[in-house]
Amino acid sequence: MRAAIPSAVRTTLVAAAVCLLGACEVTEKTTLAAALTPARNLTGTWKTTFPVTFNYQTDFCAGKETVAAADWTVTWVITPVSGSENQVDIQMTYSPTNYRRVTSSCGNSSTGYVPLVSPQFLRATLSSTSISINKPSDGLTYSGSFTTDLMEGTWVHWECIVYCTGEFTGTNQLKMIRQ
Repeated sequence: MRAAIPSAVRTTLVAAAVCLLGACEVTEKTTLAAALTPARNLTGTWKTTFPVTFNYQTDFCAGKETVAAADWTVTWVITPVSGSENQVDIQMTYSPTNYRRVTSSCGNSSTGYVPLVSPQFLRATLSSTSISINKPSDGLTYSGSFTTDLMEGTWVHWECIVYCTGEFTGTNQLKMIRQ
């Protein structure tokens, strides 16, 4: 005879399943309380001068591993957020070229990498000369710094639905200049 699952437990399990399937709103983490006034106005278009290597990772074939890489040309269009000098909205577009597989446990079969949609719509927090994006609902972070016309930082995206997939750059390798 099967034991009955109490109603409260059933409700919790259903809510957890719905959230795992992506139907729950996850509040994005912001750190505005400690933010300093931005040292520069970043409004405008920023682009990579040279393509940047993005390494693709999945856990599709085994544990988390790098399975491929491509060179991305990235553009950010930055606009201010009304009522918040420490936040900006970013529309990020990218074009990948020079896709190449790397040695992995996937061998010659599918890598399981799911490309990031372009454009991406992001919100960044500014503090003095630093810029950060923390979007846990999409497993995405960016941490960088800027001057009047230069920006550099590190991109990390690791998102899990059925299996996990994402991409990352080397430390401070996503370099852009103001257009």
